[in-house]
Amino acid sequence: MVSVGDVIFARSTRSTVLFAGVALGVALWLVAAAAALVVTAHVPAALVLAMLAVVAMAVVARTVRRLRRWPASRLGFFRDRLVLLHGRTELHAAWAQVQTVTLADQGDWAASRWPEVRLTERLTIRLDGARRFSFRPATCGVDPGACRDLILRLRDEPALRDKLRDFASLPDPSARRLHTGDLIRPQI
Repeated sequence: MVSVGDVIFARSTRSTVLFAGVALGVALWLVAAAAALVVTAHVPAALVLAMLAVVAMAVVARTVRRLRRWPASRLGFFRDRLVLLHGRTELHAAWAQVQTVTLADQGDWAASRWPEVRLTERLTIRLDGARRFSFRPATCGVDPGACRDLILRLRDEPALRDKLRDFASLPDPSARRLHTGDLIRPQI
């Protein structure tokens, strides 16, 4: 039996960090240009550049604040279960318990009819015993449609699950190796 190791997905912060770096570079360039204009006695132009630098620094501050609040969501696929980690919350769903996996809007089902089903970015997993949970796969860096397809394949194909590790074989969920990306299509 070949093990593919850990299959845990998390959202990458690379694009946001790159944006913050570019905004910081623009802000520093604007400050330097404003200082050069003050030296050459072009005060009105220096004032305009200084105001633009303040706006650029506000963008940097907002981006850094967003990075600090970045969702700590992780989605893990294991031989015996699916695990969703969000902050301190850890949800487990054994493959045998998974009944349905859908991207359909879970709103008022009594009022909706089949041709009017609306797809969303939120994945809802219904388990045995009328229990269900939902999440946005994009917060874990996974394409919603591909995530739904992978969960259904893993639920229906025990031979495919045999390539994965057991959840119990890895003691700390936060220390596991991650597959990060902005929006990836998972495959096993």
